[in-house]
Amino acid sequence: MSRELYPIVVKPEWIETIQSGYPALRKEMFESLQHVKDAGGLLHLMTEHKEYLATGYFGKQEKGVGWTLSMDEQDTIDVAFFKQLFEQALDKRNDFFEEESEAFRIFNGAGDGIGGLSIDCYDHHYLITFENEGIYTFRPMILEAFESLVHYKSIYEKRDFLIDLQPVKGDDFLVGERGDFPEMLQELEARYAYDLDAGMRTGFDIAQRELRKVLMDSVKEKNVLNLFSDTGTLTVAALQGEASQTTSVDFSTRSRNKTIDNLALNSFTPEKQTILIQDAFDYIEQADKKTRFDVVLFHPPVQVNTRTRQFRTEQDLSLWIQKVIHLTNRGGLLAITTDSPALDASQLKKAVEQAFNKLRQKFEVVWEQPEQKDFPIPPSMPQLAPKSILVRRK
Repeated sequence: MSRELYPIVVKPEWIETIQSGYPALRKEMFESLQHVKDAGGLLHLMTEHKEYLATGYFGKQEKGVGWTLSMDEQDTIDVAFFKQLFEQALDKRNDFFEEESEAFRIFNGAGDGIGGLSIDCYDHHYLITFENEGIYTFRPMILEAFESLVHYKSIYEKRDFLIDLQPVKGDDFLVGERGDFPEMLQELEARYAYDLDAGMRTGFDIAQRELRKVLMDSVKEKNVLNLFSDTGTLTVAALQGEASQTTSVDFSTRSRNKTIDNLALNSFTPEKQTILIQDAFDYIEQADKKTRFDVVLFHPPVQVNTRTRQFRTEQDLSLWIQKVIHLTNRGGLLAITTDSPALDASQLKKAVEQAFNKLRQKFEVVWEQPEQKDFPIPPSMPQLAPKSILVRRK
């Protein structure tokens, strides 16, 4: 396709930010974007004196309007450009390939050089996620570059954006041999089902790998509550860690069925565990004073905006942590996880502190999400990292 190159003047107060490598582009950084019409259009970022700063692409995503791609004016954004970035990312993941890890991230957006794009490996089935319409216009080049570098069973895609407020329809399967999903992967002693051909969610969150590990070591003979449990992967991890009993709460029948499948995969009897089809917010509010658990896992959605419920992580997380504290026994553990790009790890910890302080209670941090080699992030955007914290209620 013919790709428009738009000269864009950066406001003086934002020049140093872009020169420092900050990759996310926002409307307020520029004198004008009115002449930029096409998603995927290349942005030639420059000072008012026409001095080159960076090359980016136009693609609306959350509060942004695009991402930088290169700080080198000589770079051509073509198949070779993407191939070079993919090669660098693959080299950084050599340990995962050598250890024959079955699920890990191959390419992590801006942390690997292309904001709005991620690639995950599920036992040599690869999933490319396009997070905005702009990066999706580079799809043929991205696929050609990536396909030339990896041995794959199949390659799938997810389109995590809307056009005219509607999902982009189409087959998620791209090349290779279509998987017989759901398929199974192994992580430590546990097995989990995943599906790359059933909508936006695969059923297995790679970013929670470290949390699953720490759970296995922390829940022996404990009663565990898993709120917003989705497919029950954390429930499985808890049972692998010899939890005495688990309760999983999520609003959808799909979640219940997938949780049952994951339990059965690991030879656990689903009937011996409690699996509730209920809005987890409602469960928290309706729980009586006798409802207490040794371990509570709290992973709320980033945002909810319905007729009966409003929730925004950056505004409401601390309030809901207060409510979840009441479900946690004294001396018990509380794990909080968020996918919100509005909070970094320090802000998540601050939300926990505010919640305990509001209740005039004390806690200690047992574990915080470490950096993960397959989830590199730009130093200037710590909020893009996976975020989890495990605390003990004193």
